Amino acid sequence: MNLLKIKLIKALFKASWFPIIPQFAMLTVFVLLIIGGLGVTTDDPVLAGWLRDTNLSNLIVWSYWWPIIIIAAIVFGRLWCTVCPVELITYWASRIGLRLKVPHLLKSGWIVTIFYTLIWIIGVHTLAINRIPHQMALYLLFLMILAIDISLIFHKRAFCSYVCPVGHLLGLYALISPFEWRADDPSICKSCKTKDCVVKKNHYRLIRRSCTSNLYPATINDNRDCLLCSQCLKTCPYENIRFSARRPFADFFTGVNLRPAEVGFILLVGAFVVFEILSEWSVSFEIMMWLPYLFTDAIGITGTLANFVSATIMFVVVPILVLLVVAALAKLASGRKAAPFGMTVKTFALLLLPTIAGAHIIKSILKMSSRVPYWRSALIDPKGIETAQKIAAGTLVPDKSVTDTLTPAVGFTSAAVLLIALTVTMLILRRSVVVRKNSLGVKIILLLGVLAYWAIFGLTIFKWRFG
Repeated sequence: MNLLKIKLIKALFKASWFPIIPQFAMLTVFVLLIIGGLGVTTDDPVLAGWLRDTNLSNLIVWSYWWPIIIIAAIVFGRLWCTVCPVELITYWASRIGLRLKVPHLLKSGWIVTIFYTLIWIIGVHTLAINRIPHQMALYLLFLMILAIDISLIFHKRAFCSYVCPVGHLLGLYALISPFEWRADDPSICKSCKTKDCVVKKNHYRLIRRSCTSNLYPATINDNRDCLLCSQCLKTCPYENIRFSARRPFADFFTGVNLRPAEVGFILLVGAFVVFEILSEWSVSFEIMMWLPYLFTDAIGITGTLANFVSATIMFVVVPILVLLVVAALAKLASGRKAAPFGMTVKTFALLLLPTIAGAHIIKSILKMSSRVPYWRSALIDPKGIETAQKIAAGTLVPDKSVTDTLTPAVGFTSAAVLLIALTVTMLILRRSVVVRKNSLGVKIILLLGVLAYWAIFGLTIFKWRFG
């Protein structure tokens, strides 16, 4: 079903003010969030634990803005990229920049994977950008400055396409979306003489711009790279674009080919959501942290350095070990014809993605519901310092009645999401073009690996919420 046949939706996407006005609105919000976090800091880890919830900017960014972006990507595709203010900033910067050709290193995707790794190891687990509002504000400023610098150097939308870690993650989750943006009739594109949607002379127009993500609508095979910016719809003289509903997870059943950097990125995100979910329950948290604590205690380090080392173990060492173990077992199980390493790890990463996305949805729901008690005080005291001090001193106790009421529904929703992720994974394992290329022995190893990963969340959620 082509949703552009609905007049209201078509009018929105074809409007000259879309997505520019929403981007300006988001830019205003972005600046206000930065201002709200600047100067709000502490060296006390206990106080920082409360500031993450009592500071209005920090509460919005980490407990609502980020979770909503994740859920929106899974449902609609890269919807956030459509209205992202950074995309607007990079457009203006690239217009006046050097417009150099993007080097292969950036195009490979490894810069994004490394950047995302540094964000979680250094940013989150060393500098606490998710807890200390001032650090959060500096991080958002850094992203904007980095986006401008890269756009001043390289042509088109280089930051969004090759550097932005948010866009990279949303692109992978967009594979799940029940919507797609495609050429309506590829034969019309083939016969088109002007190619307005990709021609170089239209790259830097504000409206009716050719695709600066290097996509030709007639050859788009999956949802990873399309930003839904609607520029190709505006510029196409034949209106040969469709925004269609489809079955969820459709891209997983085709021959989607993950890039090596995307495999590394998926494993990193997989480790991250394990940490996020298991951190919610004290029992699972202690089990998860056993190895990092054992190592840091053995070498005698504490504080910030210990956090850095623990994060490196969780987000780099463990994923690499898991990947090597799965690849080694797959090679043994493949018999005389050894399983190609690249094929094995790409298939494994693809099979992990539904569970990773499901766990990310669960974490988003848990975070949004658990932060409800802090909204009232955050609106009264936006900086949140006095409120955090009162909570830390025990003179103020947040009202958690709403959260307690939501707890059963959150538990059942979490269980349902996990079961859906498991069901979809089994279907992908059975029907995906990518999976079929592997031998039976390799498929069994991949199945066991995915089930083991799913069981981490399954046991935690069912034991924690229903045990």
